[in-house]
Amino acid sequence: MRRILFSMMFFSALTAVPAFAEDIDVTSEIKAATVYNDRATLTRKAVIDVPAGAHNLVFTGIPLRIYTDSLRVGGSAQADVVFGALSHKRESFEDYVVPKEKELNAQLLSLQDQVKVYNAEKSALKTAQEFLQNIGKTAALRENEEVAKLELSPDEWAAAADGLSAKMAQTMKESIGIDIKIRDTNDKIRKIQNDLRQLRTGNKQNYIVSVPFEAAQATRLTVDLSYQISGVSWQPIYDARLDVKSGKMDLVQYGQVWQQTGEDWDDIELTLSTAQPSRGATLPDLYPSWLSIYAPPKMQAMSGIAMSKRSMNEMASAYSAAPMMDDMAEADMAMEAPVEKEVVMQTAQINTEGFVGEYKITGPATVTSDGTKAKLMIGAFDIDSSLQVQVKPQLSTDAFLVAKTTLKGEAPILPGQVSLFRDGAYIGQSYMQMMRPGDEDELSFGIDDNVVVKRNTLMDERSEEGMITKDSVIERHYVTDIQNLHKEAINLAVLETVPASKDERIRVEILKDHTSGGYEADLENVKGVTRWVMDVKPQEKTQVKLGWRVKWPKGENISGL
Repeated sequence: MRRILFSMMFFSALTAVPAFAEDIDVTSEIKAATVYNDRATLTRKAVIDVPAGAHNLVFTGIPLRIYTDSLRVGGSAQADVVFGALSHKRESFEDYVVPKEKELNAQLLSLQDQVKVYNAEKSALKTAQEFLQNIGKTAALRENEEVAKLELSPDEWAAAADGLSAKMAQTMKESIGIDIKIRDTNDKIRKIQNDLRQLRTGNKQNYIVSVPFEAAQATRLTVDLSYQISGVSWQPIYDARLDVKSGKMDLVQYGQVWQQTGEDWDDIELTLSTAQPSRGATLPDLYPSWLSIYAPPKMQAMSGIAMSKRSMNEMASAYSAAPMMDDMAEADMAMEAPVEKEVVMQTAQINTEGFVGEYKITGPATVTSDGTKAKLMIGAFDIDSSLQVQVKPQLSTDAFLVAKTTLKGEAPILPGQVSLFRDGAYIGQSYMQMMRPGDEDELSFGIDDNVVVKRNTLMDERSEEGMITKDSVIERHYVTDIQNLHKEAINLAVLETVPASKDERIRVEILKDHTSGGYEADLENVKGVTRWVMDVKPQEKTQVKLGWRVKWPKGENISGL
């Protein structure tokens, strides 16, 4: 198989060709997509038999929202084939050009017409019902001269009444049946209208792409047409599944992809990329910032007329409100007819912190064009995990089960939403920050009801100290009682905050005699955050004490307590 050569001029050394060029319509399908955060590169593939000579491949139905400067063509064939420079132009139609939108719009019009037919049938039944009612009244009253005189026996009267009643009942049933059909049809109409609102492009134009080529002999040609297109996005999401008994956590990454290009992607090769082509590849140019002294024109005195103070103020106001030359030019441009802009789909923000990579989705992928989010598996991460029960008694007496993770391997974790599962049960969502191999992070998996926490305030006093210079003092003591009701030991972390001072006149101290030992102060360089970590045996009770004192000059007020 030979790769096709590209050239702006055809090789004259090829075999003799006909004197005219034939347009060959190409039917292509989307076979591959590389999705970025605000666009995608699509590859359409076609296999066609082409004759020898110079001809044009014509691709129709290319969406209008493509980036035309990204159009590329490639391919392979058994014979020597040379591609020329491709070209594109717009083509207009009376109907919508997006196949799905065209199909839905046709269904909508058909259903709306059907409702009109049902309404006509219902109107005819109503007329028949009114006629039958008039017949009954006329027969009873014998007042309608246009109806022949009725001379019926009692049995005949009963039969006529029964027949009239049966006919009226049948008419009413048919009317109810039509009402049901109208209701069902209106439900279908509303569904299609909702689908159209999600899909609606309103496009009645698309691109035709022509690719000139010259073939040395008749051959089978495989051709790929690629381009970038907007209305596509993806973001990373995760499932974190924790087995509490073993303490093992599995972290699986997915790509959540959605697109509104107007074409469904069925069983394609899909790649998700963290590259951001919209950001550009080159540095912007720098231009000088010119400064000048602005000298307003002098007001000329009005000859023979004394200008009042009010007139001068009005003129000054008018002058200050008048736009400069550049502003006036902008104002003139703003008065031009507004240009309609294509509705842009909201894109995901992927914070990669400099990491650029691609994730190839295993197996064929399908993404519909109505904006429905497809969750596609990327793969699992290699992590080490351990469990810890964390308590923050200042905020809550609930204990929380936390998985402490360390990322292994070579691939980073991108920021994204994570769904949390605890022993197979979904418990909620959280958010993962950017993690590189070797980084540590924590994920909370909800309340641990087998850890009982009680917190009490032992002292909360305000006093004064000092013989000459008086200081105001606040002293507080706390105790937190914790019991492990698990059948196994737990690793426990208790976190408290001690007041932190931003003013050297405010002095804070931890009271050693009233504070449990073994704590870490200013945890992770966060001022005032204090942590105790310990192992607690099954059914064991433990206490964590904290005491602190704050002093500041008497007569001054402090905030934060």
